[in-house]
Amino acid sequence: MNKVFSIAWREFKHTALTKAFVFGVFGVPILVALLLLLMPFLEGPNITPLEGRFAVVAPDASVVDVVRSELAGERLETRLGGLAQDPNSLRRGGADPAASLEQLESGMSVAASMMTRVALTVEAIEESSDPTGEFAELKDRVRNGDLVALAVIPAEALRTDAAANGGAAVAAPFALFVPGGFSPNHTMLLRGAVAEAVARARAAAAGVDFDRMRELVRAAPYEIKRLEAGGGEVKEQLFAKLLVPLAFMMLIWMSVFVSANYLLTTTIEEKSSKVMEVLLSAVSPMQLMSGKILGQGLVSAVMLASYGGVGMVALAVLASLDLVPISQLVYLAVFYVMAYFMIASLMAGVGSAANDIHEAQSLIAPAMILLTVPLMLWFPISENPNGTLATVTSFIPPLIPFVMILRVTAANEPVALWQIVLSIAWGYFAMFGMIWLAARVFRVGVLMHGKTPTPRELLKWIAYR
Repeated sequence: MNKVFSIAWREFKHTALTKAFVFGVFGVPILVALLLLLMPFLEGPNITPLEGRFAVVAPDASVVDVVRSELAGERLETRLGGLAQDPNSLRRGGADPAASLEQLESGMSVAASMMTRVALTVEAIEESSDPTGEFAELKDRVRNGDLVALAVIPAEALRTDAAANGGAAVAAPFALFVPGGFSPNHTMLLRGAVAEAVARARAAAAGVDFDRMRELVRAAPYEIKRLEAGGGEVKEQLFAKLLVPLAFMMLIWMSVFVSANYLLTTTIEEKSSKVMEVLLSAVSPMQLMSGKILGQGLVSAVMLASYGGVGMVALAVLASLDLVPISQLVYLAVFYVMAYFMIASLMAGVGSAANDIHEAQSLIAPAMILLTVPLMLWFPISENPNGTLATVTSFIPPLIPFVMILRVTAANEPVALWQIVLSIAWGYFAMFGMIWLAARVFRVGVLMHGKTPTPRELLKWIAYR
């Protein structure tokens, strides 16, 4: 064990105690934090203001007046500071997904354009000014920069009766023309303002108080309570609970694969530079591989503390808010150790058998495809943690830790205790089996040079005595 710990310290020292690694692990997060703090000052002077002449073609001048009011004063501030159309649409149960997506898009544009300076002169154009309805001259003015944009609101868009629209229950659309290279934030701002103006004009034509009607049709606030088995009730956090399984799995996934990739590359480099042969003169192949895996495990712990520390703190906070039970944090540690040693042994075995990184990628490709299954099936597994798919994949190495962390953190159905215990027992047994198989390949592969071994040759290496 002294030799194993010496190799582990050597591996850790040559990977973690370097200027490049220290800067990458600690310097980059500090730089990102500084950039986030300085972002408003850096972006402020560079944000293009929305100013100029905005032409609006409408059958009624009152519609243009509403557009002017939407792009000035209190309504403009409301539009820049929040979702003016329907602030509660994203929280409405059973809302149309397309409408919710549009509101989310508007919310993102609002957040990005809060610092945008808007100084528009809205120019009213009568619909009858161009009998052809093409408005080619106005479009040319948009192209040459004389106009910021052009909005064409047909009379059918203002009709309130379905018969006037050919029996359709939805009003005719308006058209918004913008020049090439126009800011998407500005486009969505103008689109929202014109859409709001059209809706207000239609409501006024129908004799309806638009603001009053909006308040009446706004979704009612709600509160979901989870009833505890032993009595009492707790407020349910649906959105957070949907993301908790993915957050757990990604913490394991990222920390394991980053450190395991270091193990793969260092093994190949030491093999190609003949350093491996020098090391094997003092230690056994099993001691060498174990030391390298433990050393990279320490590197992984440092990276997890730096990059994953925020996630761990967030999970701990969620645990204190009844979103993540303490038992799930214990499962995270149990399955993290299992996942790391499974993937690290796989990488060590492949690294010892390959002569360069390209050969290693071809050897490890099938395993990597298999390991993407939990990522692709995250939603169905977390949605139905006791389904056939989730149950079967949770006993297939090396998928066990990734699938099981999704299952045990799922919000809707508890997993049977016997399945959790059996998966942990079988997973750790498979982990030690993978380490043993990797050691059998490692002892032969580190001294072999030439062509890439075939799967049959790898089986022969395992069978050597």
